[in-house]
Amino acid sequence: MTPSQRILERVAELGGVPPSAIDEPLFEAVAPDALDVLFRSVPDGPTRDDGEIRFAYLGYDVTVRAEGTVTVRSPFRVR
Repeated sequence: MTPSQRILERVAELGGVPPSAIDEPLFEAVAPDALDVLFRSVPDGPTRDDGEIRFAYLGYDVTVRAEGTVTVRSPFRVR
């Protein structure tokens, strides 16, 4: 699953709706194709072990990290 797909899945899960019910396209917040290319794994290539992108999408704070983790949090969540 690509980072952009994981973002949509997580936002839908937090919103209690299916991904197809999300009204705002992800490209309103970030270029999904560029995001997926930046963090894709390269067979037999070097691994990317640092770096991250953070942005807001539908009121959530989204972080995508080089090692493949995608975190979606409500900005109002107590940490």
